[in-house]
Amino acid sequence: MGLKAVILPDVHIDDDGYDPVYEPVKTFIREFKPDVTVLLGDFADCAALSHWNLEKRRKVEGLRHDQEIRNLDIELRFLEKYSKKIVWLEGNHENWVEQYVDRSPETEGLLEYPNKLRLKERKITWIPQGGGYDLGKLFCIHGDYTSMHHAKKHLQTYGCNLCYGHTHTHQVHTMSMRTQDPYVAYGLGCLCNHTPSYLRGRKGAWINQFAVAYVANNGEFQLYPINIVGKGFYFEHKRYEGQKCTKK
Repeated sequence: MGLKAVILPDVHIDDDGYDPVYEPVKTFIREFKPDVTVLLGDFADCAALSHWNLEKRRKVEGLRHDQEIRNLDIELRFLEKYSKKIVWLEGNHENWVEQYVDRSPETEGLLEYPNKLRLKERKITWIPQGGGYDLGKLFCIHGDYTSMHHAKKHLQTYGCNLCYGHTHTHQVHTMSMRTQDPYVAYGLGCLCNHTPSYLRGRKGAWINQFAVAYVANNGEFQLYPINIVGKGFYFEHKRYEGQKCTKK
Protein backbone atom coordinates (compact mmCIF):
# COMPACT_ATOMS: atom_id res chain seq x y z
CA MET A 1 0.00 0.00 0.00
CA GLY A 2 1.24 3.51 -0.80
CA LEU A 3 1.00 6.76 1.10
CA LYS A 4 -1.04 9.93 1.10
CA ALA A 5 0.52 13.36 1.23
CA VAL A 6 -0.44 16.98 1.72
CA ILE A 7 1.68 19.60 -0.08
CA LEU A 8 1.64 23.12 1.37
CA PRO A 9 3.06 25.98 -0.72
CA ASP A 10 4.09 29.38 0.65
CA VAL A 11 2.20 29.73 3.93
CA HIS A 12 4.37 32.71 5.04
CA ILE A 13 3.88 32.43 8.80
CA ASP A 14 5.07 35.64 10.47
CA ASP A 15 4.86 37.58 13.75
CA ASP A 16 1.05 37.62 13.55
CA GLY A 17 0.66 33.93 12.75
CA TYR A 18 -0.89 32.84 9.48
CA ASP A 19 -3.49 34.18 7.10
CA PRO A 20 -7.08 32.91 7.61
CA VAL A 21 -6.91 31.14 4.23
CA TYR A 22 -4.72 28.48 5.87
CA GLU A 23 -7.35 27.61 8.49
CA PRO A 24 -9.57 25.37 6.31
CA VAL A 25 -6.43 23.49 5.25
CA LYS A 26 -5.72 22.76 8.91
CA THR A 27 -9.29 21.53 9.33
CA PHE A 28 -8.68 19.17 6.41
CA ILE A 29 -5.33 17.94 7.79
CA ARG A 30 -6.96 17.08 11.13
CA GLU A 31 -9.29 14.70 9.32
CA PHE A 32 -7.07 13.50 6.46
CA LYS A 33 -4.05 12.64 8.68
CA PRO A 34 -1.42 12.48 5.90
CA ASP A 35 1.51 10.10 5.96
CA VAL A 36 3.73 13.00 4.95
CA THR A 37 3.29 16.76 4.83
CA VAL A 38 5.60 18.56 2.43
CA LEU A 39 6.23 22.25 3.12
CA LEU A 40 7.25 23.56 -0.30
CA GLY A 41 9.23 26.48 1.10
CA ASP A 42 8.39 29.93 2.45
CA PHE A 43 6.51 28.26 5.27
CA ALA A 44 8.15 31.07 7.23
CA ASP A 45 7.98 34.70 6.13
CA CYS A 46 11.17 35.90 7.86
CA ALA A 47 9.95 39.52 7.75
CA ALA A 48 12.19 40.71 10.60
CA LEU A 49 15.36 39.67 8.74
CA SER A 50 14.30 40.55 5.20
CA HIS A 51 17.28 41.57 3.12
CA TRP A 52 14.98 44.01 1.31
CA ASN A 53 14.45 45.97 4.52
CA LEU A 54 17.88 45.95 6.15
CA GLU A 55 18.25 49.71 5.71
CA LYS A 56 14.54 50.51 6.07
CA ARG A 57 14.17 50.66 9.83
CA ARG A 58 10.53 51.77 9.84
CA LYS A 59 9.46 48.69 7.87
CA VAL A 60 10.88 46.27 10.44
CA GLU A 61 10.01 48.34 13.51
CA GLY A 62 8.31 46.07 16.02
CA LEU A 63 8.98 42.86 14.08
CA ARG A 64 10.71 40.12 16.05
CA HIS A 65 12.25 36.94 14.68
CA ASP A 66 11.65 35.16 17.99
CA GLN A 67 7.91 35.84 17.81
CA GLU A 68 7.81 34.30 14.34
CA ILE A 69 9.74 31.31 15.69
CA ARG A 70 7.13 30.84 18.43
CA ASN A 71 4.32 30.89 15.85
CA LEU A 72 6.18 28.44 13.63
CA ASP A 73 6.69 26.11 16.59
CA ILE A 74 2.94 26.10 17.26
CA GLU A 75 2.14 25.22 13.66
CA LEU A 76 4.83 22.53 13.45
CA ARG A 77 3.45 20.93 16.62
CA PHE A 78 0.04 20.88 14.96
CA LEU A 79 1.48 19.13 11.89
CA GLU A 80 3.44 16.70 14.07
CA LYS A 81 0.19 15.70 15.76
CA TYR A 82 -1.68 14.90 12.55
CA SER A 83 1.07 13.91 10.11
CA LYS A 84 3.45 10.97 10.38
CA LYS A 85 6.30 12.83 8.67
CA ILE A 86 7.15 16.46 7.87
CA VAL A 87 9.50 17.59 5.11
CA TRP A 88 10.42 21.29 5.03
CA LEU A 89 12.06 22.70 1.91
CA GLU A 90 13.95 25.94 2.45
CA GLY A 91 12.47 28.71 0.30
CA ASN A 92 13.90 32.08 -0.61
CA HIS A 93 12.26 33.69 2.45
CA GLU A 94 13.79 31.19 4.89
CA ASN A 95 17.12 31.73 3.15
CA TRP A 96 17.02 35.37 4.23
CA VAL A 97 18.32 34.08 7.58
CA GLU A 98 21.44 32.70 5.88
CA GLN A 99 21.91 36.00 4.04
CA TYR A 100 21.60 37.88 7.34
CA VAL A 101 24.16 35.59 8.99
CA ASP A 102 26.52 36.14 6.05
CA ARG A 103 26.40 39.87 6.83
CA SER A 104 26.62 39.32 10.61
CA PRO A 105 28.60 36.07 11.13
CA GLU A 106 28.62 36.58 14.90
CA THR A 107 24.95 35.48 14.85
CA GLU A 108 25.71 32.07 13.32
CA GLY A 109 23.84 29.32 15.15
CA LEU A 110 21.44 31.77 16.83
CA LEU A 111 18.89 32.52 14.11
CA GLU A 112 18.65 29.57 11.73
CA TYR A 113 15.32 27.72 11.60
CA PRO A 114 16.78 24.19 12.03
CA ASN A 115 18.51 25.31 15.24
CA LYS A 116 15.78 27.51 16.69
CA LEU A 117 13.06 24.92 16.06
CA ARG A 118 15.15 21.80 16.90
CA LEU A 119 14.16 20.19 13.61
CA LYS A 120 16.70 17.35 13.79
CA GLU A 121 15.63 16.44 17.32
CA ARG A 122 11.99 16.45 16.19
CA LYS A 123 12.82 14.32 13.13
CA ILE A 124 11.54 17.01 10.77
CA THR A 125 13.44 16.76 7.49
CA TRP A 126 15.00 20.09 6.48
CA ILE A 127 16.15 20.42 2.86
CA PRO A 128 18.39 23.45 2.18
CA GLN A 129 17.62 25.80 -0.68
CA GLY A 130 18.39 24.26 -4.06
CA GLY A 131 17.51 20.74 -2.93
CA GLY A 132 14.37 18.72 -3.46
CA TYR A 133 12.34 15.80 -2.12
CA ASP A 134 11.22 12.71 -4.02
CA LEU A 135 7.59 11.93 -3.33
CA GLY A 136 7.61 8.73 -5.33
CA LYS A 137 8.14 9.80 -8.94
CA LEU A 138 7.14 13.38 -8.13
CA PHE A 139 10.07 15.69 -7.37
CA CYS A 140 9.18 18.52 -4.97
CA ILE A 141 11.14 21.80 -4.93
CA HIS A 142 10.48 25.35 -3.80
CA GLY A 143 10.76 26.82 -7.29
CA ASP A 144 13.26 28.78 -9.36
CA TYR A 145 11.40 30.75 -12.02
CA THR A 146 8.60 33.32 -11.97
CA SER A 147 8.29 34.07 -15.68
CA MET A 148 4.98 34.03 -17.56
CA HIS A 149 5.49 30.38 -18.55
CA HIS A 150 7.18 29.19 -15.37
CA ALA A 151 5.75 25.64 -15.49
CA LYS A 152 7.23 25.09 -18.95
CA LYS A 153 10.58 26.53 -17.84
CA HIS A 154 10.71 24.33 -14.74
CA LEU A 155 9.88 21.22 -16.76
CA GLN A 156 12.50 22.00 -19.39
CA THR A 157 15.10 22.53 -16.65
CA TYR A 158 14.37 19.49 -14.49
CA GLY A 159 13.01 17.02 -17.06
CA CYS A 160 10.90 15.06 -14.58
CA ASN A 161 7.54 15.11 -12.84
CA LEU A 162 7.74 18.20 -10.67
CA CYS A 163 5.77 20.10 -8.03
CA TYR A 164 6.79 23.57 -6.86
CA GLY A 165 5.54 26.78 -5.26
CA HIS A 166 7.29 30.17 -5.11
CA THR A 167 5.23 31.91 -7.82
CA HIS A 168 1.93 32.00 -5.87
CA THR A 169 0.21 31.18 -9.17
CA HIS A 170 -1.07 27.91 -10.62
CA GLN A 171 0.29 26.50 -13.86
CA VAL A 172 0.59 23.04 -15.37
CA HIS A 173 2.79 22.06 -18.28
CA THR A 174 3.24 18.62 -19.83
CA MET A 175 5.95 17.12 -21.98
CA SER A 176 5.55 13.83 -23.81
CA MET A 177 7.20 12.04 -26.71
CA ARG A 178 6.16 8.81 -28.42
CA THR A 179 8.97 6.79 -26.88
CA GLN A 180 8.87 8.39 -23.42
CA ASP A 181 6.60 8.58 -20.42
CA PRO A 182 4.76 11.88 -20.03
CA TYR A 183 6.14 14.39 -17.53
CA VAL A 184 4.14 17.09 -15.78
CA ALA A 185 5.19 20.24 -13.91
CA TYR A 186 2.67 21.45 -11.34
CA GLY A 187 3.09 25.03 -10.15
CA LEU A 188 0.97 25.57 -7.05
CA GLY A 189 -0.50 28.78 -5.64
CA CYS A 190 -0.01 29.95 -2.07
CA LEU A 191 -1.62 29.95 1.38
CA CYS A 192 -0.85 33.53 2.32
CA ASN A 193 -2.23 37.06 2.24
CA HIS A 194 -2.71 38.55 -1.24
CA THR A 195 -1.76 42.04 -0.03
CA PRO A 196 1.67 41.87 1.64
CA SER A 197 3.33 45.12 2.67
CA TYR A 198 5.86 45.04 -0.14
CA LEU A 199 3.08 45.38 -2.74
CA ARG A 200 2.20 48.77 -1.18
CA GLY A 201 -1.53 48.23 -1.02
CA ARG A 202 -1.87 46.42 -4.34
CA LYS A 203 -3.23 42.87 -4.50
CA GLY A 204 -1.08 40.15 -5.97
CA ALA A 205 -2.57 38.23 -8.90
CA TRP A 206 -2.27 35.01 -6.93
CA ILE A 207 -4.39 31.98 -6.15
CA ASN A 208 -4.83 30.25 -2.78
CA GLN A 209 -4.15 26.58 -3.28
CA PHE A 210 -2.55 23.44 -1.89
CA ALA A 211 -2.38 19.85 -3.11
CA VAL A 212 -3.13 16.29 -2.08
CA ALA A 213 -1.11 13.43 -3.54
CA TYR A 214 -1.53 9.66 -3.43
CA VAL A 215 1.68 7.71 -4.07
CA ALA A 216 1.81 4.00 -4.86
CA ASN A 217 4.60 1.69 -3.72
CA ASN A 218 6.09 1.75 -7.22
CA GLY A 219 6.32 5.56 -7.11
CA GLU A 220 3.39 6.28 -9.41
CA PHE A 221 1.31 9.16 -8.12
CA GLN A 222 -1.89 11.09 -8.54
CA LEU A 223 -1.80 14.78 -7.59
CA TYR A 224 -4.87 16.93 -6.93
CA PRO A 225 -4.38 20.72 -6.74
CA ILE A 226 -7.16 22.18 -4.56
CA ASN A 227 -8.32 25.77 -4.94
CA ILE A 228 -9.57 27.65 -1.90
CA VAL A 229 -12.60 29.71 -2.89
CA GLY A 230 -14.11 32.09 -0.38
CA LYS A 231 -13.54 30.61 3.06
CA GLY A 232 -13.02 26.98 2.11
CA PHE A 233 -12.94 24.23 -0.47
CA TYR A 234 -14.49 20.89 -1.40
CA PHE A 235 -12.73 17.54 -1.35
CA GLU A 236 -14.47 14.23 -1.95
CA HIS A 237 -17.95 15.82 -1.67
CA LYS A 238 -17.20 17.54 1.63
CA ARG A 239 -16.80 21.23 2.40
CA TYR A 240 -13.87 22.25 4.58
CA GLU A 241 -13.82 25.59 6.34
CA GLY A 242 -11.76 27.06 9.14
CA GLN A 243 -12.79 26.79 12.76
CA LYS A 244 -10.75 29.67 14.04
CA CYS A 245 -8.64 32.37 12.38
CA THR A 246 -5.42 33.30 14.15
CA LYS A 247 -4.55 36.34 12.07
CA LYS A 248 -6.56 39.53 11.67
